[in-house]
Amino acid sequence: MALESLKDLQFSSKSDVWSFGVTMWEIFSLSEIPYPGFTWDMDFIKQVDAGLRMTQPGNAPIDLY
Repeated sequence: MALESLKDLQFSSKSDVWSFGVTMWEIFSLSEIPYPGFTWDMDFIKQVDAGLRMTQPGNAPIDLY
């Protein structure tokens, strides 16, 4: 979910784009779990808010990332 959806339960076309990006990440990573090793808690939300992003999946072409 997008940051604003996690923090404030706000949903918009921007949060839809974020979700689409995560879906594409899952496809290119061959169904790996997004943010592996993290627990979905307030600390995680703070880390995403501070700039934590997923790494480029190995199967994604560099120009798509």
